[in-house]
Amino acid sequence: MTRKLIKIKDLIPGMYVDEVNCSLKERDRIGETRNFLVIGKHEIDRLAALGVQELYINLGKGLDHFDEDEERKKGNQAIAELARLKNAQNAQKPKALADELYDARMLLSKARSELENAIANLRAGKKIEIVPFLPLLLEIYQSVSDNKDAIVTVCRKKKKGGYALEHSVSHCALMMAFGQTLEMDKTAVLEVGLGGLFHDIGKIRIADAILDKPGKLTAEELTIVRQHPSWGGEFVKNVGGFPEKALAVVMEHHERLDGTGYPNQLKEHEISLFGQMASIVDVYDACISIRAYGAAADPCLVIRQLFAGAGKQFHQELVQQFIKTIGIFPVGTLARLESNKLAIVIRQTKSLTQPVVRIVYDLKHNCFMPPEDVDLSRPRVKMDKVVGHEAPEKWNIDPFRFISPELASL
Repeated sequence: MTRKLIKIKDLIPGMYVDEVNCSLKERDRIGETRNFLVIGKHEIDRLAALGVQELYINLGKGLDHFDEDEERKKGNQAIAELARLKNAQNAQKPKALADELYDARMLLSKARSELENAIANLRAGKKIEIVPFLPLLLEIYQSVSDNKDAIVTVCRKKKKGGYALEHSVSHCALMMAFGQTLEMDKTAVLEVGLGGLFHDIGKIRIADAILDKPGKLTAEELTIVRQHPSWGGEFVKNVGGFPEKALAVVMEHHERLDGTGYPNQLKEHEISLFGQMASIVDVYDACISIRAYGAAADPCLVIRQLFAGAGKQFHQELVQQFIKTIGIFPVGTLARLESNKLAIVIRQTKSLTQPVVRIVYDLKHNCFMPPEDVDLSRPRVKMDKVVGHEAPEKWNIDPFRFISPELASL
């Protein structure tokens, strides 16, 4: 276990408190002083108000503390380069949504190919090399930073028959988007993305007949499947320099807050922040994907499922933060408006319930209408709002045909 002593002023959400540095006598007064994940600022304020001055944090289960002065010295060049890129981007004409989605799809397709090669090498008895993945992870990081909606949307559209690889690539991208929502530093975001990419690597030990079985698994088959996080951990532990945060994603993405997960039935604070993030992402992406034993679920219904499990199987505040990442009505949702029109969500705004939509259908006259893009969060259009989501099949509308014909064809 890697332990570090920090000042209370340096404690931030996402850190895992191993122990508050206080006397035995003070513990009764303070209350919870060991083994807990800091999720909100209110927890930090409470400890400060109780007079806590120093704490030990566990770097294997939560975020690290960085010396700002030192990081500033190291990062001046990187910051200057990022500023240059941002200025160049601002000088360019904004891309159309279809172009942004195309770029994101090409990037994730490249990630799929790299992962496929790594798995082939592993099957051939070679070790996984993570260095070749670093430029790719940096590209995904930049894509998420520039337009999170594009890459999160592409994660919804997977090729039939390619679930295993595409799920891992989507897990990577969603973990990085989630990490940015939680305001993790760049290194941590890259590490959880790496973990997402390899989170299911242990499944290469499982026969295709089990992985692709359309029906219910037997008890024996289920026992085999539930070993894949441990097997994945064995694989990546042999990789030089594989980060602890990424390892936690691989080994803990099926653990649950109430102890009903696997492989180790960890509970609550026994699961790292990164494992808790990975479990939410894994359920979401698996449910919205076509698998051997079931069709893809509506993302809005999956969000309800996550809400239902919040505070039980999943950390409540982390679920809320993940929903900030993808939106209550994710891009591609067919939404019903109060004005009795159907619209497709094309971009999120700061208001989770008031996205940018593309209006395409008039329910009053039962006909299509010329597409019109409307930002429902703008004051001038606040008289209209989303009142619910609709099944595209009911209206014979493919939302992606109106935002990206290429994605619609997948």
